[in-house]
Amino acid sequence: MSAGSPPRRILVIGAAAGLLVFIVGVAVSVATEGVVWTTVSVTLQSLGSAVLFPILVSVAYDKLKERWLGDEVWRLFNELSDAGITRVYKDREFNSNRDNAQTRLSEEFLSHQSGEICIMGPTLRVFFNPLGPFYRDIERMLRNANGAVRMRALIERSDSPAVWERTSIEEPNLAAGQKPQTERDAESTIATVLNVCATTGPYVTLRRFMPAPYCTVVIFPNVAFFSPNILAPEAPVRLPMILFRSGSHGYRMLKASFDYLWGHTETLQVVP
Repeated sequence: MSAGSPPRRILVIGAAAGLLVFIVGVAVSVATEGVVWTTVSVTLQSLGSAVLFPILVSVAYDKLKERWLGDEVWRLFNELSDAGITRVYKDREFNSNRDNAQTRLSEEFLSHQSGEICIMGPTLRVFFNPLGPFYRDIERMLRNANGAVRMRALIERSDSPAVWERTSIEEPNLAAGQKPQTERDAESTIATVLNVCATTGPYVTLRRFMPAPYCTVVIFPNVAFFSPNILAPEAPVRLPMILFRSGSHGYRMLKASFDYLWGHTETLQVVP
């Protein structure tokens, strides 16, 4: 039933009453004669029709709408499944609903016990920041794994054209000689990674790339988290976070992009 529709029981009672009145009207027209009885018959049939037919139309509409919505949901599910997409979150931020991208990513870090994690983004400060939402999770994961987990991380170079492009849009009034926020975030990430390696072990390797992709990617052996970025005057842009299952085309392309940038001739080794 549509939202706001009367309960089904009331509709059934109304339809039955309308049908009964309509049948009585027909019976009167068949069994009697005269102007008065004809008027009574027409009135009863009109009254019954006025009650019965709108209810029938409403029920038919609801049934067709439910079927159409079901077909659309099934079609969307099949398309997402074919693309290897297991989940789409509205953004990568935390919210009051426990089922959110930030909580899911934290749980993925904490449950990861062995294997490599590849992570890339413009600065990755949201991951390597002692006050950020993932720093403690990453630190605990590396310490508990005792070498069974290793991370490869990619961030943009300070001389990348992407830095200038982002700065010109996000900080158009930046004073001459002042470092842009994105460069300061990258330097903070480097310092934090060095500290993580000093406290948990040399399990994080960090490189800086030139051709910066506008996205943030975290690739686990079983799933890849992908969040697109765009040049916009507001940061973060809060675009959806998409999860691709291992083996899907999307997962393979994200891993191929990471490996391409990791081995690029312009990519610089930073840590260790």
